[in-house]
Amino acid sequence: MKPDVRPAETRDIPAVNGIANWYIEHTTANFDTEPWSLDRRHEWASGFNRKDTPYHLLVCEHQGRITGFSCNTRFRPKKAYDSSTETTVYIARDAGKNGYGTLLYGALLQVLRNESLHRAYAIITLPNPGSIRLHERFGYAAAGLFDEAGWKFNRYHSVAVYQKSLA
Repeated sequence: MKPDVRPAETRDIPAVNGIANWYIEHTTANFDTEPWSLDRRHEWASGFNRKDTPYHLLVCEHQGRITGFSCNTRFRPKKAYDSSTETTVYIARDAGKNGYGTLLYGALLQVLRNESLHRAYAIITLPNPGSIRLHERFGYAAAGLFDEAGWKFNRYHSVAVYQKSLA
């Protein structure tokens, strides 16, 4: 059976929260330091896949299981940034190396072609050669470095900024 990438539904949010919380608790790929409650994740998810925003949350479902998600969010809170978006993808820890990240990112970027967005940005904690390869595969290019920008697991971490034109 082929994986299905589709807009997230309410029933998917517990799985999305589980995937995201694993990254929060075990990696530096996400700079949150405390796991999210399911209520907080539902509130977050309510801002996606609506006609009044350009923000999308997609899930990959394979054999009845959510294996990952991708989304785009507001890049920065000031109005002049509204034509830019931040993109991300997370794969369930035991579902890697199956192409789900490629499927999810490809689908997300396809959806973004129909939005009035100009530029996509990805913020990648270093080192993360797999994420860099994925972003470069989709045409993202290095745009900068925030040296030691985040403190997690008792040390500083640098992040690379990657960008892609959506126009």
